[in-house]
Amino acid sequence: MEELAVEQKYVDFIENLIEQIHPSMPDDINKLQEDYLISNIRRSTMLLAKSMNEDATFASLDWDRQCTYIQIMAEWSFHKEIDLFRSGIPAKYWKVVMQKIWFVMWEVMYACIQNSAPDAVVLSVVERYVSRVYIDAVEELKATDAIDETVEEKAKEQSNIDIMAQEYLKKKKQQKLKKHIRYVVLLAGISFVVTFVVLFFRIYGVIAVLIALVIYNIIYKENKEE
Repeated sequence: MEELAVEQKYVDFIENLIEQIHPSMPDDINKLQEDYLISNIRRSTMLLAKSMNEDATFASLDWDRQCTYIQIMAEWSFHKEIDLFRSGIPAKYWKVVMQKIWFVMWEVMYACIQNSAPDAVVLSVVERYVSRVYIDAVEELKATDAIDETVEEKAKEQSNIDIMAQEYLKKKKQQKLKKHIRYVVLLAGISFVVTFVVLFFRIYGVIAVLIALVIYNIIYKENKEE
């Protein structure tokens, strides 16, 4: 692959992004697909970084917004590449589809910068165009008999970003349930101890419980302030 001359800060940021992507790789993606995906993410984001070095419109962004745009490119490259892996579309057509997606992302970002669009608008517009171009590319493959109707429908149904969002929500619900159970068990334990102390030691037990509560509140506030 041709090496692209960009500033080291872009290279470092892109490599850091790639490191964060590895743990998010789905279990059904094999090593060859993973290497192919990472290579394409690196390539597409480096091309965008090159534009930020050389194009006045992209160069007008401050560093933080440049990083946001590079991250958008990386994340959508990640999701749509995985959609292609799962689609049933032959591997020889993957790059053709992805090139269309990269190009439309570049165009949308360029237009957004020229129109001073806020990041929320950029995210929304990029998502809409990426989804549309992906569907159009799949339909073009079907129109040229590169794929059949079954593959076309399967490809159109793919949405890794939705799958990851559902998995995230499921994980959050599980964590919330576990946290609730821990609180219930802790509350039951505390209630038992307090009841035992009060019944056994009577007034001294009440005093001991109150002192313990005061000490706990002091320690909690100090830790919170730190």
